[in-house]
Amino acid sequence: MFPFIKSPNTLVNIFIILLAVAPAFALGEGNKNLLLIGAMCFSPYFFIKYPVILPKIDIPLISICLMMIIFTIVFHPETLRWSTLMYSCLFCMFFMSFARVLSFSDYRADDFAKLIKWLLYAYCITLMIQQFCVLTGLPIFNLSNYNPREPWKLNSLMAEPSHTARVQTLLMFFYINIQMYITDIKDIKKLLLQTNKKVIAAFLYPIFTMGSGTGFLLLFILLLRFIPKKQVISLFIVGLLLTPAIIYVISTNDTAKRTADFVVAIADFDEKQLIKKDLSAAIRIVPTLHGAKKVTIFTKDGLFGKGVDADAGLTPLPSVDCGAGSFSIWYNFGIFSAIIFWSFTLFICFLRNDMVMSCFFWLFLCFFYGGLNIQIIWFTLALFLSYKYVTIKDYARNLG
Repeated sequence: MFPFIKSPNTLVNIFIILLAVAPAFALGEGNKNLLLIGAMCFSPYFFIKYPVILPKIDIPLISICLMMIIFTIVFHPETLRWSTLMYSCLFCMFFMSFARVLSFSDYRADDFAKLIKWLLYAYCITLMIQQFCVLTGLPIFNLSNYNPREPWKLNSLMAEPSHTARVQTLLMFFYINIQMYITDIKDIKKLLLQTNKKVIAAFLYPIFTMGSGTGFLLLFILLLRFIPKKQVISLFIVGLLLTPAIIYVISTNDTAKRTADFVVAIADFDEKQLIKKDLSAAIRIVPTLHGAKKVTIFTKDGLFGKGVDADAGLTPLPSVDCGAGSFSIWYNFGIFSAIIFWSFTLFICFLRNDMVMSCFFWLFLCFFYGGLNIQIIWFTLALFLSYKYVTIKDYARNLG
């Protein structure tokens, strides 16, 4: 079927790239990536080409798919919508296919590092082309979800700037980690001195110029990960000395100010302030806070859900209606489906040698995003699975 692709390593890269980008020409209704959907339709082919059973991947995902279908048919047949259920099942099958291709490959750390490097370059170059178009008045290349009132808030290769910030930060996290593994250098300063400066620039340039508050927040968290413990006190003192400058930047930079205000609002669990400070970011947080209040445990709906898309419009926000956020699967298909999905994604993302950051990325990129039909969730899982495969001996055998 794919005569031009002979190597499983090439297929691994293609799978990851398809999950890493959402080009504007391929975006359909609701920002659905039609290019990815088309690729997912071919994913059953790889079950035949690579006939292997991976219980730790297959059992949770097949269980979720069966629960969604059976619970809906039995308890809420009036909500049955096969197109939505099949869309969720396609994501599961796509990831199961990816795991099979990866397990048959001889994918190495160098291959993974090279792919991440070129993805970072691609994001940066695309953003620079978009900025040039804005500056010169030319039609903006690969544009989606654009607000003319914020002309420099550009999406690069994802559907919107905040998605790009998430993808770039995750890519940089893995690039640094994989370089530590390849070079066996644990000192972050020494590693950065030896790391390709172009890669670092390709990460930092979009974070600072695309106008996403999410980017600043994730950059700060990423920096904390790589600060040596011995330097925490000295950096804290430096931070105190630089407080006036930091306050000035926050007060004069809209993106930085919006990020700071939003973090304060999250700490207060103030839904109204979250919406007021940053609607774009509130869309990710407020539905989860609202969904947590709506789900139940010891009821029929709590155990088996309320049916397909039952949470649609559950959280009305200005200009958009959202669902139950992180509790979308629970609200729609019951607590059993939610627990299996949360456990599965945490199992894939958890890194023994980096527990804090792996749990943070799971929380921020898998849990808070909610439902199954989210591209960035599966991109996150694909990167974590690939990283484990190339750094942990016999990892593929552990999945069996």
